Amino acid sequence: MAALDRVKVLVLGDSGVGKSSLVHLLCHNQVLGNPSWTVGCSVDVRIHDYKEGTPEEKTYYIELWDVGGSVGSATSVKSTRAVFYNLLNGIILVHDLTNKKSSQNLYRWSLEALNRDVAPTGVLVTNG
Repeated sequence: MAALDRVKVLVLGDSGVGKSSLVHLLCHNQVLGNPSWTVGCSVDVRIHDYKEGTPEEKTYYIELWDVGGSVGSATSVKSTRAVFYNLLNGIILVHDLTNKKSSQNLYRWSLEALNRDVAPTGVLVTNG
């Protein structure tokens, strides 16, 4: 079997907005019945076959990193979270449509993740 291209995607947003549920749905094609709070970081994987409109198909090993915590956390928590922000290819920003503050905090989440020496190669996506 040929080596798979690895893609690292961070899933960021305030606590309780549904990041773990979204990751579970994307990786397992089923709704997560009773999600628990993510402490630190949780990683789930999906193997994805991508076809670019050519006869060749490329397979990717996609890691979805569900980073717990809140954007207003203490500096020590932010610096601990910073270890997850290395070598990433994309970011998914998640907010709760019934919680205006979670939507407003997306800007701060993106700044925290992008305020690194190396920017991701992917695009920012929000899911409410």
